[in-house]
Amino acid sequence: MGYIALLVTGLLYSCVTGDLEPKSLETQEPQIQSQEPQIAEPEEPDGSVLRASFAGGRATKTDFGRFTTSASYAEIYWSENDSINVFYPVQIYAESCKYVTSQSGPVADFVNQSQVAPSGSFFLGLYPYTRSASADISRSTIQTILPSSQLAYPGKFDPTALLAVASSTSADEMAFYNVCSGLCFTLKDGGKYSRIDFRGGSNEDVAGAISISLSDPTAPVATAAQGSVKKVELRPAEGDTFAAGTQYYIMLKPSEFKNGFSLDFYTPGANSATLTQTCTSFVVFSRGVFARIPEVDSPGKLSRIRDGIDLAEDGETANCYVVSKAGSYKFPLVMGNDPEHTLSEISKVTVLWETDNTSASQTVGSIVKDVTNNSRYVYFNTPSTLKNGNAVIAAWRKVGGKDTIVWSWHIWVCKDFDPDASAQTLRRKPKPMMDRNLGALSSSATSPLSNGFFYQWGRKDPFPGAIESYVAADGGAGTYMSTTGGTLKLEPAVNSTRSVTVDYVIAHPDVFITSTEGYWLPSSINTLWGVESNYQGGQITEKVYKSLYDPCPPGWKVPRAHVMNGTQHVELQEAWSGLSSTEYRWEAYGRGIYLPTTQGETWYPNNGYITKEGKVIMVGQYCCYWSCDPYGGGLSFAMQLLKDMGGRLLFNPIQYGKVNGEGHSVRCIKAD
Repeated sequence: MGYIALLVTGLLYSCVTGDLEPKSLETQEPQIQSQEPQIAEPEEPDGSVLRASFAGGRATKTDFGRFTTSASYAEIYWSENDSINVFYPVQIYAESCKYVTSQSGPVADFVNQSQVAPSGSFFLGLYPYTRSASADISRSTIQTILPSSQLAYPGKFDPTALLAVASSTSADEMAFYNVCSGLCFTLKDGGKYSRIDFRGGSNEDVAGAISISLSDPTAPVATAAQGSVKKVELRPAEGDTFAAGTQYYIMLKPSEFKNGFSLDFYTPGANSATLTQTCTSFVVFSRGVFARIPEVDSPGKLSRIRDGIDLAEDGETANCYVVSKAGSYKFPLVMGNDPEHTLSEISKVTVLWETDNTSASQTVGSIVKDVTNNSRYVYFNTPSTLKNGNAVIAAWRKVGGKDTIVWSWHIWVCKDFDPDASAQTLRRKPKPMMDRNLGALSSSATSPLSNGFFYQWGRKDPFPGAIESYVAADGGAGTYMSTTGGTLKLEPAVNSTRSVTVDYVIAHPDVFITSTEGYWLPSSINTLWGVESNYQGGQITEKVYKSLYDPCPPGWKVPRAHVMNGTQHVELQEAWSGLSSTEYRWEAYGRGIYLPTTQGETWYPNNGYITKEGKVIMVGQYCCYWSCDPYGGGLSFAMQLLKDMGGRLLFNPIQYGKVNGEGHSVRCIKAD
């Protein structure tokens, strides 16, 4: 006999957050056996036997959360008379064999009950066995049915709805994993209800005919156009009503519910729902992920659920996040670019200010709204119709009985803006740069929305830019973007009671620091944006990294300019250096220049700057773009555009010393 080991990975963990963040399940019975399906007695085997087991990080586990205690997970075991489909290739299509086990436990032998002989070393598997199921071997997909009418077994899954799939990893081994998502819940008044219906808030497909990709376990589970179902009905498998305090499951097609979902509770004989519980926020039900909700029929229970798209790509956190589509979002409650530095004892999170980058008066919540947090994440929603703009969210902590800001984040909302897809590489340069300024809502030369924000060198927080493309008057005094936070707040670097420190500007992210000398930080720190230089024996050694205070989104950073040794340039690097005057063209009226890229041209608006006194000037006549390289003594390298005596724009990437207290633009470059 040939034995084939089937390894089944179970990854079912809670996606519920906020007030419903799951705790340890030590009191939960760890073993959950699937209910025995009603099938015919096994026929005589034809000699083909597959050995199947559920396996994972812990042996035979299905994980309900990132817990540390040994009893905080649930196990799924094979049960006697469980059956599976095994699909063998017939050209590019598949032929199914039915395998059945007479055993139970974490490992069981499955015997071929079909008249089809196994063939081929690559095959796919499906639990539970479904006569109508099919597979496309060439595409590694399985088509089956997720039942819309499900039975609720106390502490157990409905075996017809607990879908698991597998592909062979060798001639005698398969690796199964769970497919469905859904709710794991208890009821406070279970004895009252005989039926519970689940519906998506936007009438999403939740069950029916589905197609499962095995080549990518994170890929969406597609719904067949002719087999979609918008509602799942759950009824007790034992007795007429549910039991209070007992754990039940609703199995769902993995989906995004942009407008939440609802549960309708029916009493025996009722034609209409006695109770409806509603979650109105965005919720993601991912493959193998279950939301664990105790006493789901309690008032307001679902209203406290918060979830959203995680803006920290692959766990990479930042001080700025890009939002390009309407929905609900979250990001880790950590200090910017340091994912290990969790912020604790947060008393509240609020929106400090928001703007649509124009002079129009803004309504609070027009860009982002519903800002909340738990111990791990900050959550917020956008309006259902996305409005382009920017916002700053702050986290507060009680310090000496007073609310104090301990960190803040810039949320950059720009419809359909994908920084990676629109990035451009300057000619002869190794790394792509964004096609627009940090905070800009456009990359167009004809729109003042391309101006973006201003930054004091070394600080992570943005300040509003100008609303004009060009101001003809001497000095080019511009008008600040209108924000919900009011006019630009100004404070001196030194007063009678204190000198500004890095900790002070972290606690005052909406305050522009002024000074007569032009330095926001009286005691200059050269490493704020991630360049550490050491001089030994006339040689420079450097450490370059994305710093804690870098203002760019995940995957991006402030660009480098060049490295100095005394007054001699020893190395030209990245960004703008090395472009000749014949490679750029300036736009009429001095509004900016076009720099050459491998994709064509990219626009740099001549958007002025904020003076050390806090005034926006020289709009359409001058601009400057920070690099991360310090010059020393409160000065930093940058690239600037300015007019010559003939009114032509000059592109000058070799700018020796801009005082760090001025507000200039940032154009992010792709990080290492």
